[in-house]
Amino acid sequence: NKMTDRTSTRKEMITAMGAKLVVLSTIDSPTLTGGTDTLTMTLADYGLKQVLAVKGYVHTTDNSVMVADAGTTAVATGILTYTTESANDNKKRVVLVYGES
Repeated sequence: NKMTDRTSTRKEMITAMGAKLVVLSTIDSPTLTGGTDTLTMTLADYGLKQVLAVKGYVHTTDNSVMVADAGTTAVATGILTYTTESANDNKKRVVLVYGES
């Protein structure tokens, strides 16, 4: 399943020390099922030329405790794809993307 704009938000944060931070977040959603889901981001939309680091978090309970999400990432033709950990269906996620412009 691909997380769409109806279930996710993207925020560009303050640039610091040459790196830009983009925060991707999703909502709890009964439509995000099947074990793994993907969240994509076009780097050029945020003025990024490359990804420096990606860190994902998942809510263990609705709007409560967050823990590291063991998602995987890939970048191809300027698009970052974050694939969620299969053990955490239907959970809200926050993904921090650090990039260089």
